[in-house]
Amino acid sequence: MRPFAREIFPTEPTIHLTESTMESKLAPATLGYFTIVQQERTGWTGGLLVLNGGGRPLEFQCTLPLRPSKAHEILFGNTLRQHLICDVIGPTLLKKCRTPISMLMCEQTESLRMADASCTIGFVATPENDGKAYVAREPDGHCSLKVCGASVLVAMEQMEAAEQVAQQMGDFPDVIEPFERIREAIREAQSQISRAA
Repeated sequence: MRPFAREIFPTEPTIHLTESTMESKLAPATLGYFTIVQQERTGWTGGLLVLNGGGRPLEFQCTLPLRPSKAHEILFGNTLRQHLICDVIGPTLLKKCRTPISMLMCEQTESLRMADASCTIGFVATPENDGKAYVAREPDGHCSLKVCGASVLVAMEQMEAAEQVAQQMGDFPDVIEPFERIREAIREAQSQISRAA
């Protein structure tokens, strides 16, 4: 059995947009959106979308689907999900991202534990994750902050930076909707891959 390593999981981006191809003006603050799509058939796919203050895309990255082996599932047990999100998929996407991110919005609670992130991380309750109760109880070391009308859970030590970003996002249209854009882009990328195969 091969030892578990990051190299086992393919992580090359399948789609990449940059500001030069999108003709958008970079706002002083940017919001990054990170989510995971898990499907029985394809596995785990991560997506990262970076938006300017008006909600326009500056950059998009996604991973190829990751399929942990049965041995990984056994060895990692109930920590496998956190490992894939915090140690494999999230850091890989952030490292490949070329656009500076002021604040990273996530919809999986495990994302709050990403140690490699160099930006403020916020957890957003969405219809997909039904995380309103999680935000409402404000777990130890975290506070709730309003960003464009939505409650975002942020670590206390990152609260000042998060408030500064929130103040710059007055024209941002919708804090929750970009997660759906990522899911749609991942579905489109997967369908393109299956058509090419």
